[in-house]
Amino acid sequence: MLSIKAEMEFRQIRYLLEIVRCGGFSRASETLGIAQPSLSIAVKKLEDELGVTLLNRQERRITLTAEGRAFLERARQIDDLARSVVQEMEEFRGLERGEIRVGIPGMLGAYYFPPIIAGFRQKYRKLKLSVVSDGANRIQSMVESGELDAGIVATADFPDSLSWQPIVREEMVACVARSHPLSAKRSITLHELSREPLFLFNEGFFQRRYLTGVMAQLALEPHVVFETNLVPLLKKIVAGGGGITTLLKIAVTEPELASIPFDPPIFVDAALVWKKHGYLSKATRAFLAFVAGVENP
Repeated sequence: MLSIKAEMEFRQIRYLLEIVRCGGFSRASETLGIAQPSLSIAVKKLEDELGVTLLNRQERRITLTAEGRAFLERARQIDDLARSVVQEMEEFRGLERGEIRVGIPGMLGAYYFPPIIAGFRQKYRKLKLSVVSDGANRIQSMVESGELDAGIVATADFPDSLSWQPIVREEMVACVARSHPLSAKRSITLHELSREPLFLFNEGFFQRRYLTGVMAQLALEPHVVFETNLVPLLKKIVAGGGGITTLLKIAVTEPELASIPFDPPIFVDAALVWKKHGYLSKATRAFLAFVAGVENP
């Protein structure tokens, strides 16, 4: 066991964490910026040093073995501790160096946050900002596990382990092609929506879960004919006619698309979340303060 502790590297642990997060070697190699064969060799070396198999490689999507699941929990703790040590040392140099890992859902990341990110980068040019795009539920889990320093999620009943700050309220609208019969309507009800073929986000994404929940309160069920987590794909298919989707109003910018408010209106509240009792680097505190509009963190 002592030899394992001596030979195992933080680099190998972070490679494994990224493979699990991405669901495979190919995407992980892209995000890490290293060749896939080098990534495979590093993880195989880690398995050889531990004497166990961590990943099931026979399936189309890489999954963890039982040993891998047990190791992953400790690996995240080790990675979190290693990052905290580095961040604490960087505190002595002020904001000369540092990295903030932030999760932002696709629509907010594309249409709301670009000027915020640009403003932060202009003010803190020496800090590295790493943005992960995923569903709000997944982002919250990654913040709780320490994989992300902060994240943007839909306002909900957050666990006691998280602190949060409301940051934006956006209206959810129905979206159709300009040629669609519904495009001229001033508003649409959920009863009317339930009778239409719907192109929606995958299950697990907040907007899909929220829409399903409010419809269920009226004993309605969405007629889903297509699902994806890609906003551009949703728009392109809807623009072709024949279906309807729901988006944040801020995201409906194409001239060939029409947005229809719901009656009564539906709003989505987003919040910035971070670990309540976790270590927050000076860089992360600067980001939280900047997003909240505070000048001096």
